[in-house]
Amino acid sequence: MCANMVGLLALTGNCNPDFNFAVIGVNTVWTPVKGLAFTADLSWSRLDQKYSGTITSPGLPTGAKPAALYEMKDQDSLALLLRAQRNF
Repeated sequence: MCANMVGLLALTGNCNPDFNFAVIGVNTVWTPVKGLAFTADLSWSRLDQKYSGTITSPGLPTGAKPAALYEMKDQDSLALLLRAQRNF
């Protein structure tokens, strides 16, 4: 697999497919009156991947990523979901 990435995508750096993934989150619900609830969900996730360096994507017409130079690095994500629910 790594030989294909070096040849096809011009990978420079380390080719190691190992990774770690972590998620931390909190959920809170406030019910001011019977049958009405407000909810907030907050979560943080981290992808600790072992690849390093850059790749050059050819930009296939059916692909989701455009042709560009991409840096291989760890990724973080923060998500907040809000909901109001009324039960009758």
